[in-house]
Amino acid sequence: MKLTITLCYLLVSTAFLPAQEIREAEKQNVDYVDPFICTGSDHGQTDPAAAVPFGMVKPAPDTHPLGHSGYDYDAHEILGFSNTRFSGVGCRGVGGNLRVLPFIGLNSPYPNPQHIKKDTEQAEPGYYSVQLENGIQVELTASRQIAFHRYTFPENDTVGLTIDLTSSLSQFYREEHQIREDGLITGEVSGANVCDKGKYTFYYALSVNVENYGIVEEGGKISLSFKTQSDQEVELRCALSTVSSQNALQNLQLSKNIRFDEVKKEARRAWADLLSVVDVESENDAHKTLFYTHLYHILQTPFQVQDTDGSFKGSDGETYNANRGNQYHGWSIWDTFRTKLPLLSLLYPDHYKNIVNSIGKLYHQGKADWSTEEEPFITVRTEHASIVLLEANKKGLLPFSLKSIYVQLQEEAAQLPFETPDNMLESSYDLWALSQIAKEIGQTRDFRRYRKQAYQYKKTWKEKFLTMDESSDVMHGDGLYEGTLWQYRWLVPYDIKGIQKLMGGKKEFEEQLDYFFQNELFNIGNQPDIQVPYLYAYTNSPWKTQELVNRLITKETNNWYGTHKKWETPSTRKIFMPTPHGYIKEMDDDAGTMSAWFVCSALGLYPVFPGSTDLAITTPLFENITIKTAGGPLQIMANGLSDENIFIQNVSWNGSPITSSIIDFNLIANGGVLRIELGNTPQTNWH
Repeated sequence: MKLTITLCYLLVSTAFLPAQEIREAEKQNVDYVDPFICTGSDHGQTDPAAAVPFGMVKPAPDTHPLGHSGYDYDAHEILGFSNTRFSGVGCRGVGGNLRVLPFIGLNSPYPNPQHIKKDTEQAEPGYYSVQLENGIQVELTASRQIAFHRYTFPENDTVGLTIDLTSSLSQFYREEHQIREDGLITGEVSGANVCDKGKYTFYYALSVNVENYGIVEEGGKISLSFKTQSDQEVELRCALSTVSSQNALQNLQLSKNIRFDEVKKEARRAWADLLSVVDVESENDAHKTLFYTHLYHILQTPFQVQDTDGSFKGSDGETYNANRGNQYHGWSIWDTFRTKLPLLSLLYPDHYKNIVNSIGKLYHQGKADWSTEEEPFITVRTEHASIVLLEANKKGLLPFSLKSIYVQLQEEAAQLPFETPDNMLESSYDLWALSQIAKEIGQTRDFRRYRKQAYQYKKTWKEKFLTMDESSDVMHGDGLYEGTLWQYRWLVPYDIKGIQKLMGGKKEFEEQLDYFFQNELFNIGNQPDIQVPYLYAYTNSPWKTQELVNRLITKETNNWYGTHKKWETPSTRKIFMPTPHGYIKEMDDDAGTMSAWFVCSALGLYPVFPGSTDLAITTPLFENITIKTAGGPLQIMANGLSDENIFIQNVSWNGSPITSSIIDFNLIANGGVLRIELGNTPQTNWH
């Protein structure tokens, strides 16, 4: 009887809940993702591609005008729907290959842009759809290596698809193709990588489920024309491989009996699984949308590129086999070593282990700082890989011995640049990492030698970074890559005590940090100084990090810097917004680097010192956070959190006090309870 009464109560009480509350109770983490965030104009350069996590294919619209990822939310015309892209990267981007445009009429309109009905555009993880002004409905979804296009045509005697085999966001080099007797199209495509550095080549196989069609080839474009009945669905499938067109064909054949809607459902499930690793509790849906969308951005790359048989091509053009595990490609390590890769080590250690294993293999394949001439797929750059591998080793997540690539690491170090002040700091950082690797593998003499070289940064630091004046706030001043002397001067994470001493002590270091932020010299829009808000962890006032980071992720701020210049007037707005203009202007997501900055900050755990296991603690954005780990849940509890209560009063780990604003990754990685007590005034005794 008691069970019956309880059940009846539940049924009755649920029946009287408002529909909105029921929907909210059923809402999954994946439902908070908005793929259009950061896709508008130059406010992130991400895309709404229909893809799976770490997927190789990413079918999406290429708009007119183009964005770096091919897509610009603010555009109302499209050039077609291409199958590759690299989210959030700079220059003109990379990918945009094998662009497909459906048409109606006697002649293919290609390459004239086609208008879309903007109010019909929809995107969710693993799916994109839009209707063209000519009435064609477009739907896209994907598995890891196969893009699925579904075009619904009106009744017409002459419709079709034009496939541009020469389309490319970067410089196009060449294409070869074959139209087989069975109607399948196979071939290969080569183009320049990001910023036209190096070259990639990959292979493809295309199928269209139409039996009777006319075909015209001209200038690297293939037009297929056919008749359709009302609302006839035509599917195009595009499979990729880094190895050969035959392998791409085999990948394509695996999809023979799979329906579009099944692929869409499986893509959503894949996203739901990965996004469920972290649960956050908050009544602020905008914050949850930002959190899960930026986590979604992080999981776009690198790409898993091995074929079903485990084969893949390396950066030297040779064919290898992944054996066990996944092979990754598509690097932007100069960016991602700062935030994204450390975050993956905490949230997705199994993926992370395969990623760092793939990075290690680059050293046997002629690794280049940017791109080789024989890359198997689209990529950006690989500097600071040694820092990543050192960190993975310290976390117990490196699946190979550093001894196996030590000679190659030394050869790489011998080629490090020291021409400019930023070169000196970045290369010295790499030398420090190599010194620690030498120490780890018992090369004591090398450890001392590389460590001594790493600390020679001090001469340049005293000459260029000690005394700041008007010339210190000039973008590209003294030949800097992207940033000012003010922004680069802090990039000595392995020797913060050293630069504190050069400045005159910890107090002077803190005062100069104060000056840096009070005078709005910080540039959140690019990587060189994104760790600086967390450097108060090395002072007696970590509460300043808590106040500053909260302001950066929740309030309007003045932002003065683009990629290459300081503006005459600032961009005054919230840096992170749940809109297509999700970042400040000219702030590229850079393969998820900036998304990871937000996610780390929202978790209250920031990798302030890449190459180490140090995490700076700050005030989380959410009251309760639960992260799934192999050893059990990691709970982060922000007790008393409110708009006013943003200052940490005390911290405990599994009930024991934490008296430092730095916590060790290895302490928390396997679960436990991190309890953070908050108040509305700074706690000056906790640091």
